[in-house]
Amino acid sequence: MSDVKKVLGRMGFYYLLLAINIIPCASVIPDVFPFRNSSTLYLLTLTVCLVLYYSHRVSPSGALSVAMKALSWGALLLILLRGMKYGVFPEVGAIARHIWYLYYVPMLLIPLFLFYISLLVSSGGTGGVPRIWYLAVTFTSLLTVLVLTNDLHQLAFRFMPGFEGWDSDYTRGWLFYVVTAWQYVLYFSAIAVLTVKCRVGASKKRVPVFLIPFAIGIAMSVLLMTGTMPKVNGTYIAEFPETLITMVAVVLEGCMGLGLIPTNRNYGKLFGGFSISAQITDQSGTPVYSSSTASPLTPEQFSEQSGVRIDEHTVLNKMKIPGGYGFWQDDMTELDRLNVELAETKEALAQEAELIRLRGELKEKRAKIEQRTRVYDVIARRTQRQSQMMSRLAGEARLTDDAALKDENRRIITLLGAYIKRYANLTLLSQESDFIEAGELALSISEVLRYLNYCGIPGEFFGGADRVVPAGAALSSFEAFGELIEANYRRLRGVIANLSAAENVTLKLTAEGLTEPLSDETGKMLSSAAVLLETEVEDGVAYVCFTLTEGGDAV
Repeated sequence: MSDVKKVLGRMGFYYLLLAINIIPCASVIPDVFPFRNSSTLYLLTLTVCLVLYYSHRVSPSGALSVAMKALSWGALLLILLRGMKYGVFPEVGAIARHIWYLYYVPMLLIPLFLFYISLLVSSGGTGGVPRIWYLAVTFTSLLTVLVLTNDLHQLAFRFMPGFEGWDSDYTRGWLFYVVTAWQYVLYFSAIAVLTVKCRVGASKKRVPVFLIPFAIGIAMSVLLMTGTMPKVNGTYIAEFPETLITMVAVVLEGCMGLGLIPTNRNYGKLFGGFSISAQITDQSGTPVYSSSTASPLTPEQFSEQSGVRIDEHTVLNKMKIPGGYGFWQDDMTELDRLNVELAETKEALAQEAELIRLRGELKEKRAKIEQRTRVYDVIARRTQRQSQMMSRLAGEARLTDDAALKDENRRIITLLGAYIKRYANLTLLSQESDFIEAGELALSISEVLRYLNYCGIPGEFFGGADRVVPAGAALSSFEAFGELIEANYRRLRGVIANLSAAENVTLKLTAEGLTEPLSDETGKMLSSAAVLLETEVEDGVAYVCFTLTEGGDAV
């Protein structure tokens, strides 16, 4: 059976229920106890069923669900008010009259809620409600207040003085016709919106079957308004409340059948349309719901744990649910391909990382070599004079047969070599740290004096200092010491050096025959290295003091 036929069948059931109401409504059953007001009780039962039906079938969340439940409660209120007017307070005029006014609360709210439902359906629940809805609410509220206060102005119903015979002797005012026209404006507007939505939405290939009950409802309303509605035993077979309620209920049933209003049915059809491969089985493994892309399960697969591979690129997942199991299949083809690419990329990155590491090491070694080369260049440049002198002395020794000259040149060469060696050592230490131990300076001076003794000039070193001094100050002091020895070599009679530490580290030289002072360039070098130089000559003996003004305790 097609969906349209199913919807038409449900609509027919609504009209069957309305037709049954002819029996109590048209006095076919005597209006005596216990059958009195049986029509009201029957319609109240139907409206209660409508409330329960919408609560069960319509999706429980969202404004659409609230609007449909509110509409069904409005229908229940309308029938209840009519029963109260004619069955409870028929003899109490003021109460019955105001209950009559209250009719118009649900009679105005029902088409208003239907119009709201149509707007929600049209927007698909994704956008806000149009401004026209708020205008409709405002105008409906105004009309409701005017009807409820009719006793004050009698714009809807005009009565005789003192409300004499109000239930039968009254005339309709202009407000009544405005209220009636507004109800049908809302009805027609709602149907127009639903029809447009049906033509452009998912139901465009189906017949908008909700137009049928709307046409029937309007036709019955016209018959009632013109007094041509068929009668049985002098009573209309249907009145306005049940006519309008049935029309609205059947229209909404048609909308639910066409899919314009989402419901809690057709789960199997929804599940079958899933793009994922999934199925729900009972306890024995028999499929209850299955998507179109799901592969049938074998007994072995049903017994497997979740997360197993059922083929090269498919993983079967399993989950316990009430009454059975849920299964879904994950296609791992793309993931497997990505994992292979990831492994290859990881290997390539590892090789590249190793290459980068080797390049880094090579770059670091090259930098160290370049740095060391620059240091060696500095050493060679600063000791160039001594190196040239060593070369000249070695050449003289080769060209002469004088044993004494050869021996003297050899001694001087060893002295210059000791100086170059220790200068190079201090320079290398200065490249590693801004501070060096004062002991390194002491060893350098001590070694030069030892070779000075070898050259026949007495030289002694005393003292020591467990301190650190700026590398630049130590290097400048040693270079100045070497210059003094070299410049006064031929005239020196002896040298005593003393390294001590108090507030500052001081190097004191006592030299006999020291006549050649330090050059201005060397003095500037000492000053820039923060080395204080003090020189005093007395009775042919020179006292030279180098004060290294910065330093600290040795680590």
